[in-house]
Amino acid sequence: MAQPYAILVQQMLLDFQTQRIESAERMAQAILRINPKDLAALQVQGLAMAMGNRNAQAVIPLSKAAQLDPKNRELLANLAKAQHGASLFTEAIQSLEKLNRLTPKNPQILTDMGTAYAKLKQYDKASTCYERALELEPTYFLAWSNRGNLLTELSFASEAVASYEKALQLNPNYPETWTNCGNAFFDLGRFEDALMAHERALALDPNYGEAWSNRGNALLELKRGEEAYESYQKAFSLKPAHPYLVGQFLAAKLTSCIWDDDHPTVAHMLDLVANHQVACLPFTLLQTPASLELQKHSAKIFIADRYLAINSKIIPFEKNSSNEKIRIGYFSSDFKDHPVGILVENLIRLHDHHRFEVYGFFLNQKSGDAVEGRLVDLFDKTFNLFGLNDPAAQELIVEQKLDIAIDLNGHTAGARTGLFARKIAPIQVNYLGYAGTSGADFYDYLIADAVAIPSEHHIHYTEKIAYLPHSFFPVDTSIAPEQFGDLPTRSSQGLPDTGFIFACFNNAYKINPPIFSIWMDLLKQVPGSVLWLSKASSKAMENLQREAQARGVDSSRLVFATRVPARVDHLSRLRLADLFLDTPNYNAHATAADALWAGVPVLTILGHTFAGRVAASQISALGLPELIVHSAEEYTAKALELAQHPEQLTQLKERLEKNRYQTPLFNTKQYVKDLEGLYESLLKEGSN
Repeated sequence: MAQPYAILVQQMLLDFQTQRIESAERMAQAILRINPKDLAALQVQGLAMAMGNRNAQAVIPLSKAAQLDPKNRELLANLAKAQHGASLFTEAIQSLEKLNRLTPKNPQILTDMGTAYAKLKQYDKASTCYERALELEPTYFLAWSNRGNLLTELSFASEAVASYEKALQLNPNYPETWTNCGNAFFDLGRFEDALMAHERALALDPNYGEAWSNRGNALLELKRGEEAYESYQKAFSLKPAHPYLVGQFLAAKLTSCIWDDDHPTVAHMLDLVANHQVACLPFTLLQTPASLELQKHSAKIFIADRYLAINSKIIPFEKNSSNEKIRIGYFSSDFKDHPVGILVENLIRLHDHHRFEVYGFFLNQKSGDAVEGRLVDLFDKTFNLFGLNDPAAQELIVEQKLDIAIDLNGHTAGARTGLFARKIAPIQVNYLGYAGTSGADFYDYLIADAVAIPSEHHIHYTEKIAYLPHSFFPVDTSIAPEQFGDLPTRSSQGLPDTGFIFACFNNAYKINPPIFSIWMDLLKQVPGSVLWLSKASSKAMENLQREAQARGVDSSRLVFATRVPARVDHLSRLRLADLFLDTPNYNAHATAADALWAGVPVLTILGHTFAGRVAASQISALGLPELIVHSAEEYTAKALELAQHPEQLTQLKERLEKNRYQTPLFNTKQYVKDLEGLYESLLKEGSN
């Protein structure tokens, strides 16, 4: 007997076949009001929703249809695809299992199942699915490609590249394989190859948002920041919800000092994080007004996204004899001419190597620079982990029987957080490289001090806070002030011969509109003064000059420092500055220590986060609390007071000069003794 609404069904199917999708969906809805179990209408409604990227909605009618027709292979395949698109990976696997029973030994079904298992971080099951698919069809390019994704996820980047290359031999016209291969090249530090691969993907699909985002990452590593910004901009226009894209795009904007109201804005990014979105890397939040609570939330989102499923084994404490050395392992991608490498050099040199065996685990490609060379000589043993996958690296590290493993990266570029997630020592410590919580439960401690992290802030950290008695920051004192050499002339640095010199050598991304407005007000109120800034990208410098003009200040009063060949030259020229103006949210860290060591007062606002309290930590240990203020108004008043009363500034500099040799901040020998005492106390606490 013909259905009373048969004409509606015919029209719906005609609309769907002729790609009038909206009309087809409306017809399906009308039919389902008459008969909620109409199989054709349920399928068309689900497919129309899926085609409109409404996968979560599509799952509902497609699931109902699959219950009515459980052996319909095409229907099950569409349902699994919608479930996967809606991130319902467990449900997708169930649908694919049903499909696999109906169509056994199908490499496509097995590959799709492997991909769903990989999304759930059930890596062994995913690997089994891919291997079965390739046994059935060795030339199935998608199985090779998705197997490469799995290997990348497991940190087998070299093996992943080989799998991608096999896939590309079979099908060189699949853009997803190209960009995923580019990501594996990126992990191997082959940034030019990564860029080439992403551009091959974009040649095949110019509207591939993910490839534009990945291209931006490669360009950023190649120091082509303006091109990276444009690449992120294109990615955001195509796929704004791509994981971490908002944060990367915003970081590129802030690095170029682009302060417009176009999306993404800081407020937009913070809202996404608050709503549990995978919107940005934790590091990006440090330069924003994000609260400690939000920083912790962001870090936990990142850790859950990347490392949740790793099964960590507990490393037992070894019963050391009284004369056996304590084995300390420092891990960093920055053991080179980088602030972290420079800061730890003296620390490693001054360690008591009779009591401690100090190992250096290098995570970066060899740079060949002088700092790296000296560190190699200073460590008792060194290991190059670059290019070594996580399981192999873990095995190598565990063989060393470390007592304490210290991560000097945190959430910064080049980190190997996955190693710490696997557990490589009885005690694992987050220290120095990242001024925030890891958001992970596999770091036991974070080293800080009572100014940087007061006790009332402990709730916002996943680690226990281990306190040093003074500033946690290990300043570099390897070049003594008497070694600085002659004071360079102002003109040699592009500075005017007279007038007050405000300075800020922080990275451009730390400068935001409110603090820049304060600086411009200071220039207007102190005639003849200039603001001496670190040289940034051409785009950033142009934008800062434009922002100065917009605030009524001649852009020539911004002086950008030229590059100098050696660290001693930089420390020497810093003495030309009268007052260093710190940035809020993300303070000067090594930059503040350099200024203070050179005898330049640093004015800072005590922030609400770890990254915003580091300068205050240093200044407190230097015994100059009047340089720590608590509001923008106090900051402005104090800067004006020092600029307009030279006698006060002279007295302050004299105290700074005296305190350099009498207060804890620059007493590196005592700092290392305190640090070693802290390590011993952590071991004692952990073994009890």
